[in-house]
Amino acid sequence: MPTKYIIKKTFDPKVFKVDYQQELNQEQLDVVLHGDGPCLVLAGAGSGKTRTIVYRVAYLVEKGVKPQNILLVTFTNKAAKEMLFRVEQLLGVFPKSLWGGTFHHVANLLLRKYAPKIGFDHNFTILDEEDSKDLLSVCVKALGIDPKKRRFPSTGVISALISLSANMGLGVEELVSEAKPEFMKVMPDLVRVAEEYEHRKRRNNAMDFDDLLTHLLTLLRDHDDIRRHLSQQFRYILVDEYQDTNHLQAEVVRLLSEVHGNILVVGDDAQSIYSFRGADIDNILNFPKVFTGCRTFKLETNYRSTQPILDVANEVIKHNVAQFPKKLHHVRSGRLRPAMVPAVSDEQEAEFIAQKILELRDDGVPLHEVAVLFRAAYHSQALEFELTHRDIPYEYRGGVRFFDRAHIKDVLAHLKIVANPKDEVAFLRVLKLQVGIGEQTAGQIFDRVQADSPGAEERHPLEVVFETMSVLPRAEKGWQTFRSTMTGLIGEPAANPETLIHLIIDSDYRDYLRNQYPDAADRVEDLEQLALFAGKYDSLDKFLAEVSLQESFGLVGGEPAEGNDEKIVLTTIHQAKGLEWRTVFVMHLSEQYFPNPRALTEDGGLEEERRLFYVAVTRAKEYLFLTYSLASGYRTMSMHLNTPSPFLKEIPERLLEPYQIEETEVALEDSLIDPDQVIELDEDGQPKGILDRVLQATGKRKRRGRGAT
Repeated sequence: MPTKYIIKKTFDPKVFKVDYQQELNQEQLDVVLHGDGPCLVLAGAGSGKTRTIVYRVAYLVEKGVKPQNILLVTFTNKAAKEMLFRVEQLLGVFPKSLWGGTFHHVANLLLRKYAPKIGFDHNFTILDEEDSKDLLSVCVKALGIDPKKRRFPSTGVISALISLSANMGLGVEELVSEAKPEFMKVMPDLVRVAEEYEHRKRRNNAMDFDDLLTHLLTLLRDHDDIRRHLSQQFRYILVDEYQDTNHLQAEVVRLLSEVHGNILVVGDDAQSIYSFRGADIDNILNFPKVFTGCRTFKLETNYRSTQPILDVANEVIKHNVAQFPKKLHHVRSGRLRPAMVPAVSDEQEAEFIAQKILELRDDGVPLHEVAVLFRAAYHSQALEFELTHRDIPYEYRGGVRFFDRAHIKDVLAHLKIVANPKDEVAFLRVLKLQVGIGEQTAGQIFDRVQADSPGAEERHPLEVVFETMSVLPRAEKGWQTFRSTMTGLIGEPAANPETLIHLIIDSDYRDYLRNQYPDAADRVEDLEQLALFAGKYDSLDKFLAEVSLQESFGLVGGEPAEGNDEKIVLTTIHQAKGLEWRTVFVMHLSEQYFPNPRALTEDGGLEEERRLFYVAVTRAKEYLFLTYSLASGYRTMSMHLNTPSPFLKEIPERLLEPYQIEETEVALEDSLIDPDQVIELDEDGQPKGILDRVLQATGKRKRRGRGAT
C-alpha cells in the first residue's frame, strides 16, 4: 500500500489554505510534498500533471518560500497564464514576484538586466518571424546574391535552417550536410548569409527568438558570478513538458539549478514527438544520469480515458525500448473496446467516419466532442470532401483546408491554364512563381499572350505563342521555365488529370517548393494525394469543376456561422497533443502512411512514430475508432494495396472490437472488382495482381487460382 502523507498530522487552515491531502491523489501528493532536490515526474497522459505543478508551487509558497525564489517554466504563454491563475485561485492572492513563463520570456527578462555583458544594450529589439525574414532579405541583397537569376532558398527556408541549427547546437553547414543535402550546391552562400545575419543583428542591437536562448546560455557559461547569483536566487525550479526541451533549454535549467539543486521537471517520454523542431528525448531519458540523486515519481492514474482505451495505449507503447515503462489505469468508467475498421478504399473510409459522426450526434454526442486525427495533413483530403457533401461543419486545426493550401492552388492553376488559356487569375499565379517575374511583368506577359493567341484551332493556343513570343532579359529564365512546364502539359492532350499533376510535380515546380518552403517534402506528399484523387476523373474539365465546387462549398461547410461551436475538429496528431475529445477517429492507419516512411530512415524514427500513435490513442475519452483503407487510388489506374499499420498489428485482437462496414460488399460490386472474380496466385501462393490482393484482403472471393494449397 502507498504511504499516506499527513500535513501537520491534520489539516490546519491557519497554516495552509489548501488541503493537499484532500485535493490530490496519492501519486500527486507525493510529488507536491516531497519534490525537493532533483526530481523527475513522469506524468502519463491525462494524469493531472498541470494540477500537480500548480499545487507544488502553492505548497512552496505556503511553506514560506518567497515567490521570487521560484522559477516556473512552461512552453506556451497560455500554459503559463493558466498555471499562475490557478495558483492565485488556490492561494487567494497572486504571487506577483514569482518567475513564471516560457523559456523565451524568462530569457528576455534576464537578458534585459545583463545585456551589456554579452555586447548588447538593455533596450535591444526582439525580431519576430517576419522581422527575421525581412532582415535576411537585406542580407541576401547586400551580399550580391540575385534570387531572380536562379532558384535560391527563400528567407523562410533560410530562417528555418538557422533556427534549427541553433536549437540542435549545430552550425548551418553541419546541419545542411546532415539533414538538408539538397542545399549543398548553395552552401557557401548560405553560410555567408547566416554570418551576415548575425553581424547585422548585433549591429542593430537586435535578437531573434533563438538568440534569447543562445545568448542566455552564453551569459551563464561565460560569467560565473552571474550564474552563481541567479542560481542562488532560484531556490526551486519547475519545468513543464520536459520531454520537449532542446539542448539549449536543458543546459540553461541545469546551470540555473547548480547551487540549490531543487529542479523538478515534469514530462512524459511516451509523448516526445517534436524532434523535427529540435526537441531531444535524451534530455528526459538521461535526466537521472545528469542529476545525481534524482528521485523519480510516476503519475499513472488517468482521468481522461476508459480502461479499454488505456489498455490499447499501454500495449502500443510497451514496444518502445528507449522509455521509462508506465502503465496507465483508469478512473472513468466504460467497457466499450476501441473499434478497428478496415475499409475498401479511402472514399469508403471517409464515408464511414462521416456516417458514424452523424450517428453519434443522434445518440447525444455533440459535434465539438468529436475529432478526427491523422498523421499528415494530406490524409484528410477524402474526408474533407465527404464532410462538405454531407454538410457536416468542421474546423481544421493548425493549418488550412486541403484545397485552400498554396501549393494545391498552384498546381490547379497550371491545370486551369491547360483547360482555359484565357484564365487570367490562373495565368498570373503561375507566372509569378517563376524567377524574375513579378506582378507587373506577369501582367504584361499575360496581355501579350492574349493578343498573340491565334484562337481555337487544332493546336493549343499556347503552342503558337511559345514559338513566337520573347520577353525582357530579366524575365527570360522564368519565361523559359514556364514555357517548358506548360509545353509538357499541353503536349499531352489525351492525358488524364492524374498524369498532368505528376508532370507538374516532376517539373521545376518541385525545386520551387524546396527553395520556398521548409516543409517542402510534406507539400509534395499533398500533391501526390491530389494526383491520386484526380485519377478518378477521365476528363480535366470534370476534375476542375469538382474541385472548384469543393472550394466554394468549403467556404460554407468548413466555417460554421459565428457563435456556432457545433463543429467537429480535423487535426494532425502533432496539433492534437494536450487536447482531448469524447470521440476520436484515428484515420489512414495503413503501413505506407503511418509510420511515415521518411521517419523510418532516421535514428529513433520508428519509436517516435509509435509515440505519436500513442498520443493519438490517448486523446479519446470514451469512443475510439482506428480506421484504414485496403486500397488507395481505388477505381483508378494507380490503385495500390495497403496493409494495416504495424502499430495496429502490435495490439492483441482481444483489446479491439472488429468492425465490418456494411457497405463493403456493395462497394465491391459497384467497382472495377467483380466480387466473384477468381484470385490468381503466383507459384509462391501469393496473389499476383493488385485486384487479387484486394479480393483476398477483403475476403471477397469464390475460389483460388493456380498455386493454391
